[in-house]
Amino acid sequence: MISCHEAAYLIAKRQEDKLTFIERAKLAFHLIHCKQCRRFNKQTRQVAKAIKNMNEKMRNNSVNLKLTEEQKKRIEEAMRKDGK
Repeated sequence: MISCHEAAYLIAKRQEDKLTFIERAKLAFHLIHCKQCRRFNKQTRQVAKAIKNMNEKMRNNSVNLKLTEEQKKRIEEAMRKDGK
């Protein structure tokens, strides 16, 4: 059985690349027996899904990324204070 460290590596790797059959089998076997890695796997998938949703919203321009005048003024004031 692989270690939790290797399982975490494979979970992260799976986000970028496809795992080999052997890697998938090792990870699946480990996840059956390790509650903490199952939780990490679930959290990693949730974060990836949230990022994907945010990217889609940004592509569709459905996210307001503009600062209000009040926000701009607060940022300018904070920058002036930090510069003194």
